[in-house]
Amino acid sequence: MVQVFTRDQAQAYVADLYRRVAERWEERVMQSEFMTHLCDGSLPLSVFRLFFRNFGTFTIEINTMVAASYQRYLHFFRQYPDLMEALGEKIADEFIHPRPPGHVLLVLQTARALDIDPQEIYTAPYLPEFRCRLDFARAVLYEGTPAEWFALSSNEEMIGHWAGACYTALTTHYGLTPEQVVYFSKHHEADLEEHDEGVMGHGQFNRLVLQRLLESGQAWERPTYGIEYCAMTFVDLFGVSLRGIMDVARRQRLVPD
Repeated sequence: MVQVFTRDQAQAYVADLYRRVAERWEERVMQSEFMTHLCDGSLPLSVFRLFFRNFGTFTIEINTMVAASYQRYLHFFRQYPDLMEALGEKIADEFIHPRPPGHVLLVLQTARALDIDPQEIYTAPYLPEFRCRLDFARAVLYEGTPAEWFALSSNEEMIGHWAGACYTALTTHYGLTPEQVVYFSKHHEADLEEHDEGVMGHGQFNRLVLQRLLESGQAWERPTYGIEYCAMTFVDLFGVSLRGIMDVARRQRLVPD
């Protein structure tokens, strides 16, 4: 039997989950070796280039999963036209801004500024440490419950804050212009704020959906998975991605052992 939360209980639950996700993000991502050195300007740009080539490839696939969630969880969204409308706007934002095929164009703009061949973003295989995060998300989407997927999606708000930190580091320490690192400024905005003439911040949308699932008694969880596990594991796997980049950088002698 799934518990039905009152609105206040659901809001408190979601707020507490996001608080704990933010704490985990600070520990596993922002205090990682990669981010510590990026933020103080001591990370070689070649290492960031290696990261962004893999991360850019990851973003193409993860965005398609967000679109697939519309069909996968339509049974839930058709009960709430306001959420259906907001999800449609969110997906459209990803795929038509600034023009089709959408945010991938911002990835490519920043990739070019980093001297990354755009064809690598489209077709090159990426590191297993990035693939494991994507495959976990795919497993939750197609095998999991709506609550588990939108708990995992709590990471989108964290990406907004992280993108702001990357933007500051790249424009402060590495001589890149705001136009060159537009991917990061756009995602800082899109994930955290209302933007583009009324599109709800992506983080706020994910909070609202999880809250509505709890209020309606539809926040089902599976044994060995569940809301907290999916949210925290997705954080941990981003930390794994960053450690993987540093391991490769050491093997390639981009940083000292």
